[in-house]
Amino acid sequence: MRSPRFVVVFVMVVASLSGVAGRATACRVCDPSLHCIMLNPGAVSCVEGPGACAMFLQCFGAGGKRLPDGSAEFLTAWSLFDAPAGTGFPSRAPSLQAEVGDIALGEEARAFTGGAGPVGTLADAALAFGDEFALSFVDDVGDGFAIQRSEEGGRVRLEVREVTGDLPGRVLASEALGPRDQLRVPVRVEGRDRVLLLQAADVHGGNGPFEVARLRRGLASASRTLPVRSEPLLRAHAR
Repeated sequence: MRSPRFVVVFVMVVASLSGVAGRATACRVCDPSLHCIMLNPGAVSCVEGPGACAMFLQCFGAGGKRLPDGSAEFLTAWSLFDAPAGTGFPSRAPSLQAEVGDIALGEEARAFTGGAGPVGTLADAALAFGDEFALSFVDDVGDGFAIQRSEEGGRVRLEVREVTGDLPGRVLASEALGPRDQLRVPVRVEGRDRVLLLQAADVHGGNGPFEVARLRRGLASASRTLPVRSEPLLRAHAR
C-alpha cells in the first residue's frame, strides 16, 4: 500500500513578479484536503499533486470572499513517466500532438501518446491552477524542469526549460497548445531519462468544477500506483 504524503507549501515572491497578481482571475489557497480552492486573498497560482499542495505568489482579490462557482478555470496538467528502455528517447526532439483528447493526466494521458511512441512507468503527476506562472520542479539536487505558462491568442503557450542545480537553462520546448493538444518533452530527473506529457485548457462557465473533479480523480488514481517514497519526487518553487 502506498504511504500517504501530506505537504503544503506557500511561496510568496514580490520583486519583478508582483505585477502578475493584478492580472490573476482568482486567488487560490490549499484547503485541508490539499486541494486548490478559490479564496481571496490567496495565491496567484496553485499546484496539486498526489498528497501535496503548493501556492505561489501572493494575490489580493476584491472583497476577501470566496468567489462564486462558475468562474473560469485555467488548468495545466502534466505527467512524468520513465523513458521507455531501448528507444533512444533522450535524443528525440519534443513533439506536439493536436486534438488527442480533453486535458488529462496519469494513465489517461498515457493513452493519448499514440504515434508519438510509448512511455514507461508513471513517476509523478500534477495539476496547476493559474493563467500565468513560471515554476520549477526539481529533485533533491535541484535538477528537473521549469514550466512557464501564458495566454496567447486563445491558446496556451507552454515553455519548458531544463533545470540544473536549481537554475533554469536551455529551452526544451515552447508551443502554443489548444485545449485538446498534448506536448511531449524529454527531461532528466534524479539522473534518469523521463518523458513529460503536458496539456492545458481554459475552462469557462459551469464545466469548470466537473473538469477539476475529473482531473482530481486522475490524481487519486495516480497516487495508488506511484512508487512509495518518504518525500515527493519533485519540489516546486517560483522562478
